Amino acid sequence: MSQSSTDSGYRSIADLRHKLFVPSDWTVDWPVGTSDSAAGTRRRAGSRLRYSDISVLAALSGLASMIALPTLVRVALLTVLLFFGPGAAILSWVRIPRTAVPAALPILSISVVTLMVSAAMWGYRWSPRMWTLWLCLALIGSSVLWYRKHGRPDLPVWISRAREVVAPSSRTSALASVRFVLTDRETLRRNVAALILALAFFLWLPLLPGLERATYSQFGLLTAGTGPGLVLCMVLIMAGFLIALRRHQLRTMLVAIGLAIVVQRFTVTLVTSAPIYDWTYKHVAVTEFVLDLNRLAPSGVDIYSEWPSFFLVSAWFQHVTGYDTLALAHVFAPMIHVVLAAAVYGLARVMKFDKRAAITAAMLAEVINWVGQDYYSPQAWAVLLAVGFLALLMSSTLTRAAAYVSIIPFAALVPTHQLTPYWLMAVTGVLLVTRRAKPWWLMIPLGIILLGYLYPRLPIVAPYGLFQGFDPVQNAASNVEAEGVLGKQITSLVCRALSGGVFVLAFVSAIYAWRTKKTFWAPMVMAFGSIMLLAGQSYGGEAIFRVYLYAIPGCVLLITPLFLALFDRKPSQDRPSRARRLTARTSVAVATAGAISCAVLGLQSYFGLWPIVLEHRAQIDDARAVAAQSPSGTSVTMLYSSGYPARSTSDYGRLTEANEYWDVPLYALGPEYMEGFPTPEKLGQIDYNASISDTPTYMVLTRQSLEAMQYYGFVADDAVARFRQWLATNSAWSVRYQDADTIVYQYRSR
Repeated sequence: MSQSSTDSGYRSIADLRHKLFVPSDWTVDWPVGTSDSAAGTRRRAGSRLRYSDISVLAALSGLASMIALPTLVRVALLTVLLFFGPGAAILSWVRIPRTAVPAALPILSISVVTLMVSAAMWGYRWSPRMWTLWLCLALIGSSVLWYRKHGRPDLPVWISRAREVVAPSSRTSALASVRFVLTDRETLRRNVAALILALAFFLWLPLLPGLERATYSQFGLLTAGTGPGLVLCMVLIMAGFLIALRRHQLRTMLVAIGLAIVVQRFTVTLVTSAPIYDWTYKHVAVTEFVLDLNRLAPSGVDIYSEWPSFFLVSAWFQHVTGYDTLALAHVFAPMIHVVLAAAVYGLARVMKFDKRAAITAAMLAEVINWVGQDYYSPQAWAVLLAVGFLALLMSSTLTRAAAYVSIIPFAALVPTHQLTPYWLMAVTGVLLVTRRAKPWWLMIPLGIILLGYLYPRLPIVAPYGLFQGFDPVQNAASNVEAEGVLGKQITSLVCRALSGGVFVLAFVSAIYAWRTKKTFWAPMVMAFGSIMLLAGQSYGGEAIFRVYLYAIPGCVLLITPLFLALFDRKPSQDRPSRARRLTARTSVAVATAGAISCAVLGLQSYFGLWPIVLEHRAQIDDARAVAAQSPSGTSVTMLYSSGYPARSTSDYGRLTEANEYWDVPLYALGPEYMEGFPTPEKLGQIDYNASISDTPTYMVLTRQSLEAMQYYGFVADDAVARFRQWLATNSAWSVRYQDADTIVYQYRSR
């Protein structure tokens, strides 16, 4: 094909603009599950990417991941299998609404893998590479059977397309397109939103070094180092999103969601040397145990062995790819949010939102999700499964097949997390009874799975308290009740304001939907159903966080229609009065301010604890060395569990079997113990307990833990300094390890 030097193959500027920018009615051409009977139609369908084709490609990707390739390449290849392979195989045989595909495809895939690795461990056939091979062969076999019935893919067409992509003319055309975008004034004017997003991205990049070197601030990361720049970036992202929303530029809206995930979540990965949160490493330790010993820890070690599916998926993934557990935990949160955004979008589409409204719901779900439950944890995996289940369940009114298939993610969810399936079961029951989903008897298999799994584990979970009493106010209390410093009070106020505002706005939106005869019952059940958890459980002071986390999808489904009604409001075209114009502009301003405020408040809520949730690689390495070298019965004590994750390797199993309290921090003994600390009596008790032990006793002081004690106000202002002075002058304690952030004391006989 000849090309002109001026238009690079396009006959006019209009042709090039049409090629570059998709109009507002842009649609995603999802793969087809079946082909028509006509030969010509079948030929056309065969040239498109179908579910059976995706299944084969994912299987080949999975097989390639077991070859001796660079680790990151193997990670990418196995990720394709994990998120697309099994789901595509199922959807090639089962018809579900296309609107449910963005949620169903990845969630069905991870559900099948979750069930597969769980069955392998429980069946004493733990061999990740073998099961990966069998899974890939099963996917290929499924596609072969489908091809025999519906026709093979048109390979010459695919080869031709691949050649076109790598051809020099394609690169020349791409460069010409980029040059045109950057120089054509009309194109730039019509894509102001994309330019704002680009500005946000290029402002974010130079912030990273300053964020990495940020010092302590009681108000969190946003007031330390280059932290204020993050606020500016998020405001620009929301501004770009809202402009794109106004102009119906769907692809730009999707880019804005991705950039919001990058700024809010991927920033953490880039500016830290290790995963944040001390409690992340307890989950890392469980996975390490499976990797090292090819079995689960004994039941008495911790409760994770009874709900192990998330850890087994992680161990399977790492065994096949050779990826390190800490590295996986480090990138886990951004990955989860990408899949969660797709799942929320799919759920919104199932609830009859158009694409524009569904993308808006996904963006709102992202910016209001301040709860730090997206780290490397079973609950993060469980939330994905739950949203995918809801998308399939709500599709059951269109096709019964979706209801039957929804059993798969529910079955995968039950052995993954202790709490999530019970909330989901309650929500499902209400939806089925009120006929918002079908069939009613779906409760029977779901109940059998749920209760059948719980019954043999009742003796294990009973000590944790199945029902702690009907006291919603007490159960809603945070696990940290101390008043703390001003920064802590402000961050807590921001978190409560955002959470409470979301619930209030969701309630108002439900009334609006009812008055305007829009769908409201099913989203309202999803939004407020989690509140019933507070009727009988505090979940260790974390119930209120789970209530908000579970409510987010339902809340955004309620809020989005009201938000768009305000944002899209325009004065009447028939001689609008000044009052009507003012009302319309005020409506748009309120919606805009609300969206930007939620984004900023969510950012502060997420980063407010930054100084005390950081973990440094040097601290982790020494903690791992202590665990590896210490005999069973060793005790590692801290004031507050931050900065030195003692429980981060498979050694936690033997250490916990010998002493289940071997790494319990002093603040966990309760406010009564910390009152007046350190008194001579309590210091003497610490000395005495160490002296009667035949195994080493370590006392660890980290910068994060000392700052946390003052941040939360667990002790008096001078208590930390007095405790440090006591350790430094006590001849029974000697320094084993010391760096800029950590001092590890070891008790030795006098």
